[in-house]
Formats: sequence, structure tokens, C-alpha cells
Amino acid sequence: MKHFSIVALPVALALLGGAAQAQMAPAHDPHDPGAEEADRVDLPPKELPKNVVLADLGLHVVGAGYQRNVSPRLAISLTGGLYQPWTTTPNIDDVRGAYLRVRPYFFVTGAAPRGLWLSPFFQAGYVHGTREATQKPGSMLAGGLAVGYAFLLADHLHLSLGAGGQWHRVRVAGTATSPSSDDPSFSKLGVHIDGTLGYAF
Repeated sequence: MKHFSIVALPVALALLGGAAQAQMAPAHDPHDPGAEEADRVDLPPKELPKNVVLADLGLHVVGAGYQRNVSPRLAISLTGGLYQPWTTTPNIDDVRGAYLRVRPYFFVTGAAPRGLWLSPFFQAGYVHGTREATQKPGSMLAGGLAVGYAFLLADHLHLSLGAGGQWHRVRVAGTATSPSSDDPSFSKLGVHIDGTLGYAF
């Protein structure tokens, strides 16, 4: 009997202490959304990627480039590649060359690199054109303004589409000697179509 009392006393004290703690602890209703909200730890918002490597697939260009966020609403892009103004010359193959383009993207409705954007741009490059059935060297300049929208799919797939207007000029060396000859040089206003596809990180 003495041994039973020695064992039973600590057990009884432990049971009484557990019951007191259960009465003091507030009961949470499993259907109470406020209780779930109190128990949940708020996580910081997910940070958007700052960099995009992209393919530049515009109306007269096919190239590659890099875009970087410099502020929550501003990104800067630098692209380069092949240039062929096939909608502005008498023949599709009259002028070909390479371009380098720099442009800022001002994001109006969201944080870069996604949302509605407004973007001026400037580009320059080297070309060669067909004059009097002979390839001649030349240069190109262009500037314009476009508006569009950038999507960020699955956190990393970056798709940007837009349209606007541009002024572009091509100068090919030499002068046409015959009134019937096609001149590959031009300077005119035209339509600009934007399309980039890239990986954001």
C-alpha cells in the first residue's frame, strides 16, 4: 500500500495539471476564420524577377537581348541582331544588315517586368543594299514609340507584345544612274510592331 501511494501521487498531480492547462487554453472553433488567421504566419510578398534574357521578334528585326529592372516601374533593354526593312523597300531583299537597339520601358499599371508599358526606343546599325545590281554598304537609324503589355507566366516565362510608330532611315552608298533603277535608300514614318519572348530570373 505504501508503494502504491508513492507511485499514484505523482500520476494524480500530472493529470490535475494537464486538466488545468486545458481549461485555461482558449478553444478555437475549427470553423472560425478568425482563429485560422491568428494562427497563420504572414509571409513576405514574392519578389519579382529583375532580369530577362529575351528574343526580339519585331516587324523588321530578329535578335536577342537583355532587360534589367532599374526601379519598380522602369526597366532598360538592350538588343541586337538582324535588320531587314522588307515593308519599306521596292524589293524584299534590297536592304539587310545588323542593328543595336536601346530602350526604356515605363510600366504604368504594375511593377516591372510585367503590366502595361510605354516605351520610346532608338536604334542604329550597318546595312548593305542592292543598287544597280551591285551590293553597296550603308547605315541605318530609327526611333519610335510603342505601347504594349508584358506577361509573366509561371514566374519565369516573359512575353511582351506591343505596337506603335517609328521613323527610320537607310542610306546606301552611291546614286542611281538610271531613272528606272530602284533606290534602296529611304527615310519615312512607318508602323512599329513589338514582340519579345524571354526567361525572367
